[in-house]
Amino acid sequence: MALFSSMGFAVTVAELATKENMDMAGNGLAALCAVMAAFAFVIDVHRRGPLVQVMIGILLAGFCLAASSLKCISYPWLSGLVCFALAIVMVALLRARCFKVGTMTGQHFFNGIATSFILSALIVIAAWAAWQVMEERSWRESTRTWLAEQNLAVYKSLEVNYTAECNESLINTSSTAEAAAVSSACKKAETVWFLQWASPCALAICNVIVAGFSWVFGQAAASMKREDCEDASEHEAKHVKKVLKTSFALVVLMLGIMYSAQYVSGANVTVSSGLLALGAASAAAIVGFMLLEFGRDRLQAVSQRDALAQILSGILKSDWVKAVAVACLNVCIPVMALLDMIREKIRRCTKHPPPSKGKFTTEGQCIVNDMRAWNWCSIFFKVNRLGMLGVSLLLGMKFTYVFFSWLNEILSAANLSFPVLSLMILGVGLSMFLCPIVPGSAVYLFAGVVLGAQSQNSVGFEVGVVAAAVVSSVAKMIACLLQYSMGFAMGKSVKVQQFVGVDKVPIRAMEQILKQNGMKSDKVAILVAGPDWPTSVLCGILGLRIPSMLIGTSPVILVSVVPQVLVGALLTYESGSTGLMSIVSSSVTLAAAVVQALAMFYFTYRIMRVVDQCGDELKRFRPEHAAVAELTKRELAFVESLRKVSDWNAMSLIKRSMVMLSSGCIMLCSFLLTADYSMADKFALRSFSLTNSIGASFEAGGLDGNVLNIVMQPIGWIALGLFFGGTAIDVLVTKMLARDARHDILPHQQRVQVAPCSIGNPEASFLPRGGRRSQDTE
Repeated sequence: MALFSSMGFAVTVAELATKENMDMAGNGLAALCAVMAAFAFVIDVHRRGPLVQVMIGILLAGFCLAASSLKCISYPWLSGLVCFALAIVMVALLRARCFKVGTMTGQHFFNGIATSFILSALIVIAAWAAWQVMEERSWRESTRTWLAEQNLAVYKSLEVNYTAECNESLINTSSTAEAAAVSSACKKAETVWFLQWASPCALAICNVIVAGFSWVFGQAAASMKREDCEDASEHEAKHVKKVLKTSFALVVLMLGIMYSAQYVSGANVTVSSGLLALGAASAAAIVGFMLLEFGRDRLQAVSQRDALAQILSGILKSDWVKAVAVACLNVCIPVMALLDMIREKIRRCTKHPPPSKGKFTTEGQCIVNDMRAWNWCSIFFKVNRLGMLGVSLLLGMKFTYVFFSWLNEILSAANLSFPVLSLMILGVGLSMFLCPIVPGSAVYLFAGVVLGAQSQNSVGFEVGVVAAAVVSSVAKMIACLLQYSMGFAMGKSVKVQQFVGVDKVPIRAMEQILKQNGMKSDKVAILVAGPDWPTSVLCGILGLRIPSMLIGTSPVILVSVVPQVLVGALLTYESGSTGLMSIVSSSVTLAAAVVQALAMFYFTYRIMRVVDQCGDELKRFRPEHAAVAELTKRELAFVESLRKVSDWNAMSLIKRSMVMLSSGCIMLCSFLLTADYSMADKFALRSFSLTNSIGASFEAGGLDGNVLNIVMQPIGWIALGLFFGGTAIDVLVTKMLARDARHDILPHQQRVQVAPCSIGNPEASFLPRGGRRSQDTE
């Protein structure tokens, strides 16, 4: 609050960040933070004296705060995220150093932390409210003018004049390229000073979030006994299950926030990148606190006493979770290995603590031994699948906005009547809903942009917004029916049923929730917060009742359709490109994203509760799934053969090199596109929104008349080349391993043909080469 709010020195910090070469200095300080963290790691700072620990901690925190301050123009949210991260680190240090697990119960510690953060939030809100009253700085026109005048240096650094250029009427009289450049710079400056004014509120919200997480951990640790794993009681096993449930649900909440980042990116890229960073940091913190508080060995030992705990523990230890870790850490894994080797060298020189006998430290060697036992072939292929999915969604989102922008120009030039235009939007929306990689939010934004713009010259803006919401809602409901029909048809295939996992406990738990009558909260949460296409298709595969599905989906109109339509319409409103309307648009977008993330958290928790209460019943054999069980049994021999030939130690050097090369290419592509997505200055894919024009110049936010110009040279094309090259190698090595599995299990005349996606999927299908599925397999 002192450094980054209007109540403190935010203006001074912003003025400092606008000086020449300060942005580059911020990059240097960020690199220095990484070097300092590596230095603290290799010298075992946690084993050093208090003076060394305090000095390094202060330097590291100071460098992080200084780096985020100097980058506050490009990333206005970064300073708040750094403060949030430092608070989490401080809590972890308090638990590890001052209030250790053996000396204070988790309930007392986390409840105390929750209380302190709640008090801090109340103090901050009270101070902010008092400042607004005493200084007359509540949110109104005079306050906005004052904030802008206080940040004239920010406008100057962005090469715009606030008084002469950041005025809607002046922008509209400028040329298209000049107007777009000025509007973009003005909005960037407005974001900076709005966050200065609102940072106490954001700070209070972060405090409440930390307090909420602390309270949840405190409740989960309420009756955990401090005794050995071997003597753990049934009572403790129940609480370990509660810990796993809580932590898993919180991680899903953070993943929901990250999913919401792409959900809102069409309306506000700054909000989107901030949500992505917040979700990733919070998910890592939750997992870290769970392991710090309860210990991996203790959780693993006690989880064997309960079915739900076994499922959750199995998920956390699955190859998919390992693949996520490898994909997120990527180059950090060899860097950490190198740093651990350096740390062992230092230990041998100082003789403190006693060195190990190998080239890694004792702790590092344990991790290396665990990782050597991993099924690296399966993990690398899953890394590839995750990368393919992420890149496909990102490219699909980008080109969806380009297509909608082109269609918007065509429809605007056609001069259609408003009713005819509404019908056209309905048809386009239905078509786009049937494409799995197109997010529903893009359809709602498109309807708001087109009908909102056209209505201002005909039926009126308010009527246009209502019409866009109605058209989008109708399109969503009809699309649900069509997607349901697709799922119902695909569900007749035994292979599809096996792929979905209709005989697995989690899917049966979801089915039990979805088959409830009426508007049950958990049922509505799944239908509203789940991804559009997969959710409706799954309903068809499971054979749910159509009226029940549509009724449960209807709240999406209030949660998603109306907010996104309103955001799209505000983008075209005569005062919507700058000023208050832009902030209202961002706030509505953020609220919709938070609601969706909370819904994902809620239905995940409810699914786990159903598994806990009805696990034995959900495991029972069902006659309708006999064909799935038979197919799984028939494939068992091939699956075992596939696991044998894909064993990392048994694979040839060429095949291992191909697998690593494919994963390296896809991970590098994903890293480049993710960094480009999060950074203000794009270097791979150009920023493009529904309201931009393809024919406009790059300076005006367009593509200079060529759709392919959305990919920037050379980094963008290099990233795409890496993606397609890695995908091709992945397909090739998959076919090679599938061929080896066929040779291993069957004679030549009975060899089977496997789909390319079978590697890494233990339920892979197989068909006789050149033939149809047998009647028994069907």
